Amino acid sequence: MRTTGVDLDDPSSLIDADVDGLLHAAARAGAQVRAVAEAVREGAIEALATLRPRSVVIVTGGSVAAAQSARFVIAHAAARLDVPLVAAPSLPGWIGPLDVVVIVGDDAGDMALADAASRAHRRHAEFVVVAPIEGPLAGAVAGRGLDLSPRVVVPEQFRFVGHVAALIAVCQGLAQVRYLGGDLDLAALADALDAEASRNHPSHDAYGAPAKTLAERFRACAPVFCGDSPAGDALAQRAAGTLFAIGGVCGSAVDLSAAMTRMLRDVGSTPVDSIFHDPEIDGPVPSRARLFVLSTPGQQWLARRRVAALPDAETLVGSAPDSPDASADPGAPPSGDEGPDALVSQLVLAARLEMAAVYADLLGAG
Repeated sequence: MRTTGVDLDDPSSLIDADVDGLLHAAARAGAQVRAVAEAVREGAIEALATLRPRSVVIVTGGSVAAAQSARFVIAHAAARLDVPLVAAPSLPGWIGPLDVVVIVGDDAGDMALADAASRAHRRHAEFVVVAPIEGPLAGAVAGRGLDLSPRVVVPEQFRFVGHVAALIAVCQGLAQVRYLGGDLDLAALADALDAEASRNHPSHDAYGAPAKTLAERFRACAPVFCGDSPAGDALAQRAAGTLFAIGGVCGSAVDLSAAMTRMLRDVGSTPVDSIFHDPEIDGPVPSRARLFVLSTPGQQWLARRRVAALPDAETLVGSAPDSPDASADPGAPPSGDEGPDALVSQLVLAARLEMAAVYADLLGAG
């Protein structure tokens, strides 16, 4: 898929280069969330409303996207949900009739998922399936459990947002359990994701498409991602992995404090003066690390001040264009716990970074 001469401002060259249809797949985050919202509206997880489980256990099997989404949801929701929320690649041995099991994955042939469904049923635990119900998994489910299986087909590397939406729907569906995360409107989230995909359409120039702008920045540096919260840290790891897996850009995810300690030591110690650098004599200019802090509209004030001393640091925030946070003054003090607004912002940013990875791939980055 590597091409040469691809121009970000030339829609036809971008579409021609995208022989694998990654742009279309990355733009379907909103469709995935809307499918989850429709399943919930149809009553797919109504049975959860009468339960007060001992724990909620997320089984991810071998899916990288599922493990990343579980880590993100636990970071966001575990402290807000009045029952333990944990994740594991296979079903723990202590599962019983008082637990809820959520089976999340992308490969219906993953035997860890099929085993989780089979054992959860034998132990009379309620289970929710957020994976394609076919093959060995369909045999293990055998019509039992609650069906939140994906209705929109996309490659595994673009399933993160859809998995997160399904897991949040499960948390909100436990009506007998106190959940302090706020009521996330899945339809509004889908609209925000669709608006983000529209902004990043190939027909828009690089100045009007945030994902194109990020793709250019990622090409010119060694991106280092970090968050300003536990959920932000989980999103940073997701961003670094996605950028390499899709775009071929070698990024990394680190703790914000560790990144600042390292980069403050490097301030003023530029290894090469680009004015006098001759690439034919001195070789290519070494890529300098650039810090990208993943924040939310209500917390970006603190994030920007924490990294103000770093010349190569940028705070990234995603938000719906029509939401109150979208026009919030970045110089305003933090507004505290943002609840569902922060989650919407982070998922919009996740979709933007996925699209940026696709554009980096089309540019031959890496």
